Amino acid sequence: MLSIRRITALFIAVVTLLLAAVAPPAAATTVRLTTSLGPIDVVLYDEAAPRTVANFLAYVNSDAFRNSVVHRSVPGFVIQGGGFVWDDAAGRLAGVPSRGSLRNEFSSSRSNQRGTIAMARIGGDPDSATSQWFINLANNGFLDRVDGGFTVFGEVSASSMAVVDAIAALHLVNIGPPFDSLPVTGEGVTSIGPSTLVLVTKATAIANNWQGLWWNAKESGWGMSLTQHGSQIFVAAYTYDAAGLPLWYVIPACPVTATGCSGDIYRVQGGTAPTTTWAGADRVLTNVGHGSLTFDSATAGTFDFTIDGVEGRKAITQQIFATSGPAPEVDYTDLWWNANESGWGISLTQQFGIIFAAWFTYDDAGNPVWYVVSNCAVKGPGCAGTVYRVRGGASLTAPWTPVAPAIPVGELTFTFTDPASGTMAYTINGVAGSRKITRQAY
Repeated sequence: MLSIRRITALFIAVVTLLLAAVAPPAAATTVRLTTSLGPIDVVLYDEAAPRTVANFLAYVNSDAFRNSVVHRSVPGFVIQGGGFVWDDAAGRLAGVPSRGSLRNEFSSSRSNQRGTIAMARIGGDPDSATSQWFINLANNGFLDRVDGGFTVFGEVSASSMAVVDAIAALHLVNIGPPFDSLPVTGEGVTSIGPSTLVLVTKATAIANNWQGLWWNAKESGWGMSLTQHGSQIFVAAYTYDAAGLPLWYVIPACPVTATGCSGDIYRVQGGTAPTTTWAGADRVLTNVGHGSLTFDSATAGTFDFTIDGVEGRKAITQQIFATSGPAPEVDYTDLWWNANESGWGISLTQQFGIIFAAWFTYDDAGNPVWYVVSNCAVKGPGCAGTVYRVRGGASLTAPWTPVAPAIPVGELTFTFTDPASGTMAYTINGVAGSRKITRQAY
């Protein structure tokens, strides 16, 4: 797939977005903890730790974590929650009712590494976990060797670690055990309450996670990126207009159901080219129809749509472009943008040590155009690769015709300053440019 000879099929085939480089099983349950500082998406190890996952989901599905708090923070070590809720009527913190103790399910194959979530328990008793969980802020492998090990049962998505780190950076107060390292949103706090505590306002389980690269193998030349944050999917479709010129659509809000998602399709025009200063005042957002994604399995489904009054259907499957390699220290897979330049974005899909970038933006006339960087090998905090443009395909509503050969138009380098922000520097048709980017939360 990475050969020069197959470059057209390669980058067109996978022009889309994935949210995990070394992903858990595709059918893994995702739980979104909606906190007062932002959402934390946790991908559970349903198959590897079934007993612990079932216990955690029992608390989630019974709404036991509603208005619970992150009651402990030890910078460089863990943040901890799931044990206490804010009781409005009493004006104090109260314990989460226990469903009983849980037999330890530790395995050395699931180590307490940064970003993993594990069960908290009483020291010296490996079978004493109930509702409390903690998220590792660092590689805490020593916990694997304490009293039979602390059971890791999931991992925080890379896009959510910025929220975890923000919680860990908060000021701490001591109001007495077990709240002797309580994170609060502000210094000089003299009383605690909903406005100062880190609240988990709700916890929601999503049984299916369809984030990934999707295409039709018989129609190499167009693709879709599905970015799933908990119960919402952001869809970007990279295709062509009636003249075979690059065109992209988005479904910015696609609420997840048991079998897929559906939402309105938009086309955007009037932005500025990435090699010029951004000016989005003339940008026009047009609702052009409706789209529905229905999945038969974790790797196959259909895309039904109406665009400009014309109905269509495409069979789609998930595309994998890297199957081996070292696990990355940071997974940069996500939807990235510049918050001051709303109207363009770039989907990064990382599988092992390769990033595939799909960039939806505009040409010099303000028309939508997309580019891809199909083989961006990760080295240190970033990657670099060739930028390609493709033309000649058919529109979604017309019978498919093969695309023209891919055209290299420049180079692009990503440099990340931390897991949630960075810079993209590039040349397009000989003109240099750069943009600061961050993960897009929604």
